[in-house]
Amino acid sequence: MRKKLTPGQGRALTVLLGLLTLILVPLGASLRSGAVLYVGLICYIAAVWAWFYLNRCPHCRKHLGTNTSLYCPNCGERL
Repeated sequence: MRKKLTPGQGRALTVLLGLLTLILVPLGASLRSGAVLYVGLICYIAAVWAWFYLNRCPHCRKHLGTNTSLYCPNCGERL
């Protein structure tokens, strides 16, 4: 059985991938290393995917957007 990530864990993964992107893309460009640059771009794509796919209410499955409260703005359930 697959365990779902909580919205907080999804946000943490998005932030981690975003930070990796901010480190790897400039590093790959300055070193003129295509491999490092492509890994940074893959991290960027994964961060965007994580933002849209994992940042959802576990009850109604609607996107939470930038909501940081303890309750879903759509259904009102506790996150």
